[in-house]
Amino acid sequence: MGYWKRARDFLSFKGNIPALVVNRIVDSTGWNMLETIWQPYILGLGASMTVLGAFGSVYTALVSTLQLGTGELSDSIGRKRAIVLCYSFSIIGIVIAIFAGSWAMLIPTVVLWAVADSLGDPTMPPLFAESVGESQRGTAFSLFSLTWFLPGFYSYLVAGFLADSYGGHIILRILLVTEVASFLIFVVFVRETLRGRKPVDLRGIADNFRELLRPRGGLGSFYALAILNHLSWALLAGTFVGMVWRSFDLTLTQIGMLLNAFTIVAALSLLPMGKLVDRFGSRRPLILATALTCLLFTSYYLSTEFLSLLLAQILRGVSVALIEPASNTYLSNAVPEAERGKFFGSLNGLKGLASFPAPIIGAFLFEVYGFQGAALAGLICSLMAVALSLRVKKLDA
Repeated sequence: MGYWKRARDFLSFKGNIPALVVNRIVDSTGWNMLETIWQPYILGLGASMTVLGAFGSVYTALVSTLQLGTGELSDSIGRKRAIVLCYSFSIIGIVIAIFAGSWAMLIPTVVLWAVADSLGDPTMPPLFAESVGESQRGTAFSLFSLTWFLPGFYSYLVAGFLADSYGGHIILRILLVTEVASFLIFVVFVRETLRGRKPVDLRGIADNFRELLRPRGGLGSFYALAILNHLSWALLAGTFVGMVWRSFDLTLTQIGMLLNAFTIVAALSLLPMGKLVDRFGSRRPLILATALTCLLFTSYYLSTEFLSLLLAQILRGVSVALIEPASNTYLSNAVPEAERGKFFGSLNGLKGLASFPAPIIGAFLFEVYGFQGAALAGLICSLMAVALSLRVKKLDA
């Protein structure tokens, strides 16, 4: 029992953490599988790459705008109720997608998923942060990220094989099953963590808009860095799978292999990176992660075949494994507990509002200059982020 207790404490497996880990692994399995086929699925329904980019831009704009209020809502109604609402919108969107017969019929799905993510994105990080002590948050946020990446050991490749064999609809049906299962796990086993709720304050939403322009507590450089890091990837994120699918003439199984490589490396790196953040603080890991992101886009720009893309995906896994616990820990330690949802929501909203045109811009660059054109734009943004990362204020040792 002593060895198990020490292992459990090392992994922060206490309170809500075990249930949240299981819940998110089940949830992430379905969404990872969808990621493999979603963009080719939309293109297969007659959409152009520009339409695909527009889908990404609309989704980003909605999520970003709504999070200016949903983070505040999470601080008022509680973390658990906000996540229950998130699941409700998500499941409805999946059902609509299953019966869609054209890309236009997927528009309601994109809108519903945007509403769902606007509720979940600013709520899950505080839920994890409030389930452990401050000294363990780096590790807890590594576990938080690991629950997304761990299913990547199997889900992407399985999804690619199933879609190549039976079509994309089977993945949507699997997603519905995993989403309902993870919802039931959450409702039954996860407890509320917000100790001091506050009334819903509509004026607080207006304050969020003001704080976007003048962030509190010397967070301006951190906010700007987060925006640039997000923008660099947003140029490719909404269309990356579609781009490499068309540029390199890959099968969906090969797409699954690329996504698998990224998630396996990220999953294996997350806990060590979280411990690194706990030991050395979050600022220096943020700087290192930003530099690795710059190398990533250089690798994408130089890629000419499947193998070079595979090596770039490995680098991407290391950079994401470092930047996720570093940035989440930085913000959690910089703001008071009662306002964490608000700050996470505001920052997510700001990142999205600043970069919502990025997917359609990336799609346009792809149409004109090919994959290298979109990758070069991401590289320019990441170079600017490297310079800005040196100005982030030191908060912890």
